[in-house]
Amino acid sequence: MIDPNNVTNPARTPEELEEFLLFCVVVAGKNADQQSRKLESFLGGRKPFAFIRASDREGTLAARLREVRLGKYSLLGRSFRDLARSGADLAACSWEELTEFPGIGIKTAKFFVLHSRPRQMHGVLDTHVLAWMREHWAPAGARALPVPRHSPQDRRAYRFWETVYFGMVSARHHGTPPGIDWARFDLDLWKERRGSAGA
Repeated sequence: MIDPNNVTNPARTPEELEEFLLFCVVVAGKNADQQSRKLESFLGGRKPFAFIRASDREGTLAARLREVRLGKYSLLGRSFRDLARSGADLAACSWEELTEFPGIGIKTAKFFVLHSRPRQMHGVLDTHVLAWMREHWAPAGARALPVPRHSPQDRRAYRFWETVYFGMVSARHHGTPPGIDWARFDLDLWKERRGSAGA
């Protein structure tokens, strides 16, 4: 089962990468702990993509998703089916390639890559990160930036705000981007924001 409080692991097996990617898909906009338990119940210890392909062949995929109440059934059905059939190399594919699958936007793709490969530098612009950016944007004499409340879907806009995020984190830690553990900062910030929200 995926532990939302400990998602960084650059040494996952192929099956563990499959499970983690499915978690990344089902957790978007949902409670991480609940979705992790539901995904575990859905998979039941089976090899993720093989189980999805078998369920699809049997015509039971949609029913299994509903049985564990994962939500977004139409989208998840398409996403799970396409991922399981893709043959994608999850240890090496780019985040851009991942966004070609239903249910995987820029934020989700970058989250997967950041937390499953060593020494990655990605900004996961979720609501926690964007709220932190709004609260901490305070360079001397600078105007407040209109930090968005939701993750940008446009790649150019995402890249702009990701660059701002990199600068803010680097300034806070008095370090250069290559010297920062971006996965750890992302997870620590999520835990901090989640705790302050009482989640």
